[in-house]
Amino acid sequence: MLKQPAISNFDGIRAEYCISDFIVRASDGILVLYVPKDKVSDKAQKGFVSLKQLNNLQSKLKIEFDTSTEIVLLDADSLIKVGEGFVALLKSTFPDIITDARISFLNAHRVSATIVLSEFVDNSKKEAVEAFLTAVLTPAHIELQALQWDEVELPSLIEILTTTKKFQPVKLDNLYDFLSKDYPALRIGWLNKQLDKLIKKKFLIRERDTETYAMTALGLNLLPKIASRNSSDIVRALDLGRRKW
Repeated sequence: MLKQPAISNFDGIRAEYCISDFIVRASDGILVLYVPKDKVSDKAQKGFVSLKQLNNLQSKLKIEFDTSTEIVLLDADSLIKVGEGFVALLKSTFPDIITDARISFLNAHRVSATIVLSEFVDNSKKEAVEAFLTAVLTPAHIELQALQWDEVELPSLIEILTTTKKFQPVKLDNLYDFLSKDYPALRIGWLNKQLDKLIKKKFLIRERDTETYAMTALGLNLLPKIASRNSSDIVRALDLGRRKW
């Protein structure tokens, strides 16, 4: 059993400030106070403690008892489960663009989120995701404090074309193998969609019998003009049509 610190009514302080546990750190004698995040709120209210209250407690313990303290906010099981529920909603609502997400509770009423995208996503789709997440959080009285996007690196349409030209006629699986060496996050389903886009633009054809892809005359005429794989000419030809696709 831990020895109580030399602070009068320490049990009462623990109850008032939602302190679930404590230790006296042997290396420096600092009293470490553990507070579950699901008990921390932005403002003082019944059953919760605010960061301002915890800061005031630290000052009080230093002045009245000459005790230095450190506050550690603990991840609470209840908040972890709530966060997992929000992640599941995001993935089920946007299965084509979200592969994973992380919801971190800063306290009981504030979260930060990191969303892992499976492909290039324009700003309008990001805004739709953010609006959805905010709409889900608001009824639970939770504020989205920060949102970050984890965007995977994927081959451009230029690189898909040039790789197809190099190995044509090429099957989807083989093209995926070639490209995934430089792009580990590449998914075969995503690549298949990009090939469909290039077929619609008449840069590629797909042979049904052999299930292989090859360049069209239009595609072959386009590629020799490229000075580099990021040539502005082909970017205009391919990337500017992205919204229509």
